[in-house]
Formats: sequence, C-alpha cells, structure tokens
Amino acid sequence: MKVIAVSHGSYSKGLVDSVQMLVGEQESLVAYGLFPEQTVATLTEKLEKEINDTPEGEEILFLTDLFHGSPFNAVVSLMRDHEFHHITGINIPLAVEVMMGRYADKSAEEICRGIMEAAPDTVKYVNDLFDDEEEEE
Repeated sequence: MKVIAVSHGSYSKGLVDSVQMLVGEQESLVAYGLFPEQTVATLTEKLEKEINDTPEGEEILFLTDLFHGSPFNAVVSLMRDHEFHHITGINIPLAVEVMMGRYADKSAEEICRGIMEAAPDTVKYVNDLFDDEEEEE
C-alpha cells in the first residue's frame, strides 16, 4: 500500500520524517506540500503522476492535513477518476497508526476505519488531565 501525505507547506514532510523516526524507515510513504508559489493545479498534477506511477492493484491511501483546505481539495478532485482512500485531519499519532496497520497487513479501508476509531484519543486537553488527577486525590 502506498501512503501519500499532502499538506500546506512542509507539514507532510515533517509528518513523514517524524513517523519514520518512531517506526523506522518506510517504503511507499511520500510527502507533498502546497507552497505559496505553487498553484493547486500544479499540486494536483504531481499527485496524479504519483497515482499513475503506482503499480496496478496496489492500494493508495492519502493523508491530508486540513478538511476543505487546498491540499484536501486537490486530492478530492482526483477521486472522480481514480480509486483510493483518503483521511483528512492527520496527525503524528494517527500516521503511526496507519503504519502499524500496514505492518499488520490491513487493507486501506480497515486502516481508515481504525483511524476513525482512534482519532478522539489522539488529542488531549492536558489541563483536564491534571484536574482529573487532583479530583482523585
């Protein structure tokens, strides 16, 4: 399965680098960013080339940073002509979950369903955690 991270700026590159730091070097994990000097059309062309360069039969999972952002819209525009899976709102813990799902030979759909279940646990309001501890004492 190929995993393609797409974001505003260099977030996707940092995401990929961080994930590889945590779980080791990954094959078929690439990052694309949309920078101010680029157009959405240019990004879309690069992503379509990445899709077309993927061996037939290999699943593709896109990870985007922001719902309704320009990178998200570029990926969505490709869904008309290409079959792949797409998760948006990605963060490091969820990206690690994606890689662990690949290790477990899960399908892209299984990984996406698991990500949706894990998502609420990836963010915490730390002040509440301390408040809960104080209440227990």
